[in-house]
Amino acid sequence: MNFPPRCRQMRDRAEVEQGGWREAVVSAGDHLKRVLDEYVELGFECLLEELEAEAAPGCGECFKSGGERVYRVYVRRA
Repeated sequence: MNFPPRCRQMRDRAEVEQGGWREAVVSAGDHLKRVLDEYVELGFECLLEELEAEAAPGCGECFKSGGERVYRVYVRRA
């Protein structure tokens, strides 16, 4: 997936703790793209942490069956 401008994948967990990020959503696929586009439009930066499907409570089975990459999205004002 190509991330929109001001969105990137996390390099190190310390980024979240030191950078003023707050968790916004866990998502995948088309829904993830829409969420990222909306946050960018509202003036946020997005930091994405790739997860195993099982790490998404209540959604893991659907994500696994769809073969989608699952991300935890953190946001902060740009």
